[in-house]
Amino acid sequence: MKILLHFFIVVFCFIGKNSYSLSVKWKIDGLAKPESAIYDRLTDSIYVSNINGESLELDKNGFISKISISGKIIEKYWIKGLDGPKGMAIFNNFLFVSDINKIWKISLKDKKKNAFKINDAGFLNDLTVDRSGNIYASDMFKNQIYILKDKNILIWKKLLFSPNGLIIDKENLIVAQWGSVTKNFETKTSGYLVKINLKTRDVKKFFSTRPIGNLDGIVFNKKDGFLVTDWVNGKLFSINKLGIASLLKKLNKGSADLEIVMHKDLILVPQMLDNSLIAFSFN
Repeated sequence: MKILLHFFIVVFCFIGKNSYSLSVKWKIDGLAKPESAIYDRLTDSIYVSNINGESLELDKNGFISKISISGKIIEKYWIKGLDGPKGMAIFNNFLFVSDINKIWKISLKDKKKNAFKINDAGFLNDLTVDRSGNIYASDMFKNQIYILKDKNILIWKKLLFSPNGLIIDKENLIVAQWGSVTKNFETKTSGYLVKINLKTRDVKKFFSTRPIGNLDGIVFNKKDGFLVTDWVNGKLFSINKLGIASLLKKLNKGSADLEIVMHKDLILVPQMLDNSLIAFSFN
């Protein structure tokens, strides 16, 4: 009984200390299926990937927008000629962008870009980067994660559960899983978080493996744990270090790969189906 009581106290404390309120700071309309947002501290600006068409079409319609932290469009078509750009990562003044079957490396100084193609890719989605500059990319349809290291792309981990959002937390890669999915995006089972040791590549589960939703983007929570979006159900979750989720805010369907700007108290959520980007202030 004491052990059980202690468990409930721990869970209550984890859930309770992540609570805060959100309010809309600003909103930008007129984007084109925005999928991901990322903040660059050096330029104090936001980059947004726009699919601008079908998610898996090699149509060269995709582009990246540059937006000020105050919510003004600096350059709508900052980079053009992409296909279906999605997740992004920044390292050493380069913006890395996943794009269906390749990863772009784009200079933030002069916009020069190079592509690293992936043979037989399924559905590239999110990116994250470690301290050494290695880029990790999720592939939802192939159920695996690639690594871009020294200009070479290799399969880093297989046998996942439609991996989507990625973030590195100390010695682990945290993966937000979409769930069991078909190519029509029909979901048999909702996803949850798992962690993969960066050295051993062993997969470990959080304390809670209860299905949460069709998980998309993941960022660190300012308090503790993570913030994660559910694309299909339009939800923003706070997920603690035990893997236990609590609903933070109801959003629109299509809430995609979010970003948090800690020192500005802002959470940026692309609204893919509404062609907009919303900035929430939190306290």
